[in-house]
Amino acid sequence: MKYVAIAIAILVVAAAAWWGYTNYAVQQPQPQVAAETAAAQDVAAELENVIWASGKLVPKQWAGLSPAATGRLRVIHVQEGDWVEPGDILVELENEVLKSQLAIAQAALAEAEAARDKLLAGPTQEELAAAEADVQAAQAALALAQAQLAQAQQAVKTAEAQVSIAQAQYNELASHPTPSERVAAQKEIDVAKAALDQAQAAYNLVKGNPNVGAMPESLALQQATANYEAAKAAYDAVMKGATKAQLAVARAQIDAAQRQVDAAQAEIPAAEAGVAAAEAQLARAQAALDALKRGPTQEDIAIADARVQSAQAALQSAQAQLSQTQVVAPFAGQIGAVLARVGELSTPGVPVVMLGDTRSMQVETTDLRETDVTRLQEGMPVEVTFDALPGQIFRGTINRIAPMSTTEKGSTNYTVEIAVEDLDPSLRWGMTAFVNIEAKR
Repeated sequence: MKYVAIAIAILVVAAAAWWGYTNYAVQQPQPQVAAETAAAQDVAAELENVIWASGKLVPKQWAGLSPAATGRLRVIHVQEGDWVEPGDILVELENEVLKSQLAIAQAALAEAEAARDKLLAGPTQEELAAAEADVQAAQAALALAQAQLAQAQQAVKTAEAQVSIAQAQYNELASHPTPSERVAAQKEIDVAKAALDQAQAAYNLVKGNPNVGAMPESLALQQATANYEAAKAAYDAVMKGATKAQLAVARAQIDAAQRQVDAAQAEIPAAEAGVAAAEAQLARAQAALDALKRGPTQEDIAIADARVQSAQAALQSAQAQLSQTQVVAPFAGQIGAVLARVGELSTPGVPVVMLGDTRSMQVETTDLRETDVTRLQEGMPVEVTFDALPGQIFRGTINRIAPMSTTEKGSTNYTVEIAVEDLDPSLRWGMTAFVNIEAKR
């Protein structure tokens, strides 16, 4: 069914038949005229069954791509003719801030995942040993703080004892002379006076002797006199009691001892606070060790999972914002055209790159009339020619008929997709094609 070739022949035959009929019918025998008329009618009927349309050669899968955000083009990673894979970045707008935010989100997710993995893995021997060492250190710190408190309390007791001693010494000084001391001192005077009187009487008996100075009575009188003077001095000392200076010294000793008590008592609150802090630290260290030995609770795991999910959501948000400034290949294919330059302003919906899988091409009609589409069905054979390859006819098949029309210059058309066999590799995206389809009524 070489429609293109026979169509020309049919037109020629029809024209010749009509010319022959109009010029020679009257001169031809009636049977011959009838045969030629029937042939012309057959040709006209076959022409009525052939549908003609123009089209374009396009990839089966293609797209005009643009960023989802408005911005200035920073870099174009591809050139026309390049082959790309799904996910390849083709074009980027100015997006340095968004890239840094993405890096931060990636780091936060990695940190959250690492923390969760560490939690689920449980403690290492090193961590347990470190926690036990913390407990021991806290116990030692508590023992030291308790010892310091005990020392401060003992210092208070010692200082208070010194106050008591100083007070006793003061009281001792202030209490003299006692009645018994007065009596004893007076008795010493009385005894010394009696001895003196007796020695004087004995001396008086011999005082006329020229050698009286060498006599025992003279020596005894001297001794008795000295003893009496000493007894009087002792009595005077006893009766006088402590001096003001002595009492002042004793009072000063009491005050100094009391200051020592105050200073020692001032150390108590700090020492007690040190004990309380050491006890709290020990409790924390012990709780940490117990938690390590016990392992993570369901609440701990839920919190770790929530942090990972939050970090993932933040990363997805950062990726989404960055992706709006990028054109990414949605499928594998060849760059058909780059429609913008670096530094130009790009807006959503205006393609900057045309991408198509040129390894699989098809013809799409551009001017198939609505009066013809009703006569077509998927699977019908088609003949295709290209301006680029004159004289070559390619066979094809209707793959799909558009369910909705397009309008161009007031004409209502339908797009038909045609799979073409054995396409010449020299044919390119966008080349003009002509199709003819035999569609019998």
